[in-house]
Amino acid sequence: MAKILQKQLISSLKQMNNIKPRKEWAVLLKSQILAEKSSEVKTISQPATFAAVINAIFSPKKLSYSFAVILFLIVGVFGFSRYTMPGDLLFPVKKIGEQSVATFSGQTKLNQDILALDNRISELVQVAKEERMNNIPSAISEITEAAKVLKSNSVSDPETIKKLAISLKTLANIPGADLSETSDVKDLYQAVVQAQIADLQNTTLTDAQLEIMTEVKELYLQGRYSAALEKILLINQ
Repeated sequence: MAKILQKQLISSLKQMNNIKPRKEWAVLLKSQILAEKSSEVKTISQPATFAAVINAIFSPKKLSYSFAVILFLIVGVFGFSRYTMPGDLLFPVKKIGEQSVATFSGQTKLNQDILALDNRISELVQVAKEERMNNIPSAISEITEAAKVLKSNSVSDPETIKKLAISLKTLANIPGADLSETSDVKDLYQAVVQAQIADLQNTTLTDAQLEIMTEVKELYLQGRYSAALEKILLINQ
């Protein structure tokens, strides 16, 4: 009896193996399976793609490269600006660079202002020498501004006064750019000459130097501070 049932079961399984699904059902099932796989792929791939974009933008290598490029551009601009003159496009960048260097080097505000005046005078010398007529008005304006800043400081140190005197002598000797009668510059000349006179009066002078000193005082009373400064520098030589 058991053998008969076994034979029947085997026969039934063989018949089921020959059964084929209807074509419409097979197509529908295949499309459903493919749709589910496509949805799974999208769900998995979208976060991966977004993460890849984030990594591409904010990866350490990209950031370091971008920073290096920006730093290179900044250094290049500041380096190139060193050769600009008052009136040029990059001249404000040059002034910022000067102030930053002076600050980081620990210079006092007074020394920074004196250095700024020296730089502006050197620039006027340069543009005058090269006959860059378009830059001369801006260079003169920058010197006037630097003189205005300095005259507001109470400078009493003899060495500092001498530095200013030498700078102003250079300014007075620039051909075609006499600023000795410009208000702020003239005030700075007056302050320097006055300080120099006070300092020399406390110094033992030779007879020749005393004669020059008399001329200096006369020029000072006449308001000819630039000429008085020239005489003072003769005494200091």
